[in-house]
Amino acid sequence: MKRFLIFTKALLLIHLRAREVLFWNFAFPVFLMLIYGLIMAEYMKWLTPGVIVLNALSFGLVSSSAVLVEMREKGILRRLRATPLPALHLLGAYLSVNLLLGLGQGGLILLVGVAVYGLKLSFVGLALGLPMIVAGALTFLALGQVVGGLAPKAGVATAAGMTLYFGLMFISDMVFPVAQLPAWLQAVVAYFPSYAVVQLVRAPLLEGTLAANWPVNLALMAAYALAATLIAGRLFRWDPRA
Repeated sequence: MKRFLIFTKALLLIHLRAREVLFWNFAFPVFLMLIYGLIMAEYMKWLTPGVIVLNALSFGLVSSSAVLVEMREKGILRRLRATPLPALHLLGAYLSVNLLLGLGQGGLILLVGVAVYGLKLSFVGLALGLPMIVAGALTFLALGQVVGGLAPKAGVATAAGMTLYFGLMFISDMVFPVAQLPAWLQAVVAYFPSYAVVQLVRAPLLEGTLAANWPVNLALMAAYALAATLIAGRLFRWDPRA
């Protein structure tokens, strides 16, 4: 346990000392909220939960997907494999740090929503919404590791993650209402993990209750999380591809 805590602390400090991590995960979401507010201020209360999910999706598919690939390319994973640190401790520390950063990012977005756009939060809404945010972040992190496991290089992982991120951004009810999409696309979107997560998060934060179809969305999110975890586990490797 001591090794796990030491490595987790070291990994967290590495992230926090990287200026690009601080910018993209903390400064950029606030900037994004302010830009959205200039364009569609009347929708910002509705939009705030969507931005939380949107940034969790970005963090999982883009930021976290490339980190282990880069560590593998640089031989860091190979060196860690030769240490007494168990593989589960490595992956657990990596997951814990990414989840902690993702939750900090979500908390900052909520703060902007409350302070700038008058979003009203209740204790019940937070109690119901926080577990959904955590579960959604874990799902996106697992999906990101599938991307990282398939990608031969960190640059490829980033490009693939960004392609998926921008594709889901506009059609998953995060930024633009899904009702504005064509009927055929609405039927397809209902099976996307990002759509399921935003439905699970938005109702608690805005209404203080779970949406009527929350069991379906929760089951869909859990299915994606389980499948992605199993696939990512099969794809994980310590050394770069020959």
